Amino acid sequence: MSSLVFRKTESGKAEIAQRQAGLAPATRQLLILVNGVDSVQALLAKGLGDVRGHLDTLLSLRLIEPVPAAPRVAPSPPPAAAAPVPSTDPSPAPVVEADDPQRLLALQRRAWQTLQPHFGPDTPTVAQDLLAARSIAQYLASLDGIQAKLAIYMGRKQAEREIDALRR
Repeated sequence: MSSLVFRKTESGKAEIAQRQAGLAPATRQLLILVNGVDSVQALLAKGLGDVRGHLDTLLSLRLIEPVPAAPRVAPSPPPAAAAPVPSTDPSPAPVVEADDPQRLLALQRRAWQTLQPHFGPDTPTVAQDLLAARSIAQYLASLDGIQAKLAIYMGRKQAEREIDALRR
């Protein structure tokens, strides 16, 4: 249950505005914190006490509902490249399972933090495609263009190492 994510129902949104269900203060506070993004684990980390009991209450009153899991779709194969360049890196290529929006967001944040020291105020321009990616396949494709730009400053091999770290 700790990886589940809940969102407010229309009744839940109305309850916040109208306060008609007579919720306990802690239960109401949890209803306010449910946002469709944070997992139960994240809500537990906020230290609200009996989170699971409050969630059960909110579920029974139909004020919240679980967010449906993203469909597990295999990523489309990357476009065919001209001639593959043999890699000197013995590590295997990253395995991409499915497009998980939370994982994609975490990858984008990590890439931003890695690229910021290299590009400074130009990072938004350089990372534009990376931040606009709506799938992990798009994210991975955007790294190729960034690697070419990064190679100008760091050299091809160091840029390849930096970008390979972001692919994982």
